[in-house]
Amino acid sequence: MSLKIMTRCAILAALCIVLRQAFAFLPNIQPITSIFLLISIFWSLEEGILVVSLTMLISSFLLGFGPWVFYQIISFSLVLMLWSQVLVPLAKSFRLKDIGLEIVLAILAASMGIIYGILIDSISAWFYQMPWWTYVLAGMPYNLAHAFSTAIFFPIIKTIFRRLYHEKDF
Repeated sequence: MSLKIMTRCAILAALCIVLRQAFAFLPNIQPITSIFLLISIFWSLEEGILVVSLTMLISSFLLGFGPWVFYQIISFSLVLMLWSQVLVPLAKSFRLKDIGLEIVLAILAASMGIIYGILIDSISAWFYQMPWWTYVLAGMPYNLAHAFSTAIFFPIIKTIFRRLYHEKDF
C-alpha cells in the first residue's frame, strides 16, 4: 500500500470519526455511510473497508466499545461489497443521464442504510438470543432514519468528492 493511499485513508477515517462524534446526538443520522459508499466508488473497496474499520475502532473509544463494534465493521463491509460489486455496476449499466443516475444512486445508497440496519440487527439478535423479527422491527425506525439521512447526504458529499478528487469521473 502506497503512502498516498495510507494518508488518504487516515484523513478520511479522521473525518468520519469527527462526523460520527458530531452527529452522535442524532440516532442513526450520520453522513459517514455516504462517505464509505463513495470511497468504494471513487477509489476501491479495500480502501472503503479500511476506512470503515479505522472509523469504527477509533470512534468506539469515544462512543463505547463492545462486541457491536466488530458487528458494525462486518455489516459495513458486507454492505460495501454489495454496493461496489453489484449495485453500482448495475446502476451504470442502465446508462441514465446525469440527474437520473444521481437519483438512482441516492435511492440505492438509502437502501444500503436499511440493509446495514437489518444486518446489524440480525447479528445483534443472534448475539443476545432474541427473536429476529422483534429486533429488526424495533430497529426499523432507526434504519429508516439512517436511510433517509444517507439519501440526503449522498449527493452532497458526492459533489464535494468530485470537486476535491479528480482521479475518477463518476
